[in-house]
Amino acid sequence: MRRSFALVFLFGIGCGTASNPDTVAAREFVRSLYPSADTVLVEEPEYAAIPKIPKKGVGSSPADRPAVCVVRVRFRHRDGGRTTSDDWVVWVTSDHKAIDWSGNPDGDNWRQYVRSFAKK
Repeated sequence: MRRSFALVFLFGIGCGTASNPDTVAAREFVRSLYPSADTVLVEEPEYAAIPKIPKKGVGSSPADRPAVCVVRVRFRHRDGGRTTSDDWVVWVTSDHKAIDWSGNPDGDNWRQYVRSFAKK
């Protein structure tokens, strides 16, 4: 009985968002910008051909490559003595490279944006 539980547990660890190359790319992208990031949580990607990544703000420019998926990443990072929580969506290309990020102040509204391209 213990052996079968261990096999189910190990199989479960290998599946899901942890082993998806797009979620791995998103997690590594965040850690490349915030090496002290901890509690990096990723959600299942949303897939669609996204020709233009939205601008982050005034004066910013979107990435010059189209994305094929978006991954939501929530994390904490330390800056000096202060800890900050962030919620981003990370834009990933067809070759599983994270190329840009956008803040995610509106929760799951990014999913509707991505799904609008999936319908086209």
